[in-house]
Amino acid sequence: MNFIRSLMIASSLVVIPTVVLAQQPPAPPATPAPAADTTEIKLDESTTLRAAALEARISAVLANFALLQRQAQDLQQEMTKMLEERKTLIQDAGKKATVDVKDPNEWAFDNKGQRCLKVRRQQ
Repeated sequence: MNFIRSLMIASSLVVIPTVVLAQQPPAPPATPAPAADTTEIKLDESTTLRAAALEARISAVLANFALLQRQAQDLQQEMTKMLEERKTLIQDAGKKATVDVKDPNEWAFDNKGQRCLKVRRQQ
């Protein structure tokens, strides 16, 4: 059971930073419109190439963050479905065995004994 809670906490820790990153306003355009009081820095050829390479890498990292966010959301949805299936399974098994299953999260599967055991809460 602690394993499931750990997974849920870990998945929320993955989603929170990526959601924060995704909610940040987009970066300003690389070539702003010229204004009367615009200050500029002229770059030589090698510095321009380095700046372009850095901008491309930054874009790639942002795209990877967006992909990770989507994957984390998919995993979170999948985990929610699995927890619902587990809840139903434990409740149905409890009905068949005439055991009162108040909270399905208090039960852990024992693979060797092919049974579910009620886990004692530690305080």
